[in-house]
Amino acid sequence: MKKIIFILILFGFSKIYSQSSLSARLLTVSTHPFANKNLPLHQNKIDNKGYLTFEPGLILSYDRFIAKNLSVRISTAVINDRFNTLAGYSQIILKYKILKYYKHSLYLGFGPAVFYETDKSEKGNWVNEDNYKLSENTLYKIGWLSGIIEYNYYITKKMDFALTLNRTHYRSVALSLGIRFDLPDPNGKGCDCPSFR
Repeated sequence: MKKIIFILILFGFSKIYSQSSLSARLLTVSTHPFANKNLPLHQNKIDNKGYLTFEPGLILSYDRFIAKNLSVRISTAVINDRFNTLAGYSQIILKYKILKYYKHSLYLGFGPAVFYETDKSEKGNWVNEDNYKLSENTLYKIGWLSGIIEYNYYITKKMDFALTLNRTHYRSVALSLGIRFDLPDPNGKGCDCPSFR
C-alpha cells in the first residue's frame, strides 16, 4: 500500500513537469545466463546450447516526467518466448537520465515487474526453474527489483531512437530497439521545451 501511495504522489508532482512520451520497441536477442534444465527445449537458438535466443516481441511504454531528468515509466510487452510460446511482462519504474552528451542520452531505471507466460507443463521435460506460480493456464512471477538500461539518440525535437536492455523474463535480459516520441502538452506548452533536452 505504501508503494502505491508513493507512486500516486509522484504522479501528483508530475503536474509541475507535464512532459510525457510514448515509446515502441521491438525485442530481438535474449540471453538466459541462469537457464539450466530447460536448455534443450529452447527454440530459435543463436548459440549451440541455447543461452542466446531470438525472442521477437513488442514493448510499449509511457513516460511521465516528474523532474527534468526523472520520469515514471509504465511498460507492457508481448513476446514469442524461447519455448515458442506466448509470454510478456508489465513494469513500472523510475527512470533517471545519468548522462547526456550532444545527441546522446543514457538512462537507468528500476522498479517492480510482473512476468507471465503460457503454462509449459505439457512440454515433456520442462522444469519450473524460476518457481513461477500457476493461475489457470498462465505462469506468473513478481520481480520486486527489475530494471532497464536505455540509450537514446536524438533524431528530432520530438523523436529519439532508443536502444534498451530489458529484463524480459525473471532471469533473462533482452535487447530492444525502437523509437521514443514526445507527446503534446495538454496545457498548450508543447513538447519542445528545451529544459527536457
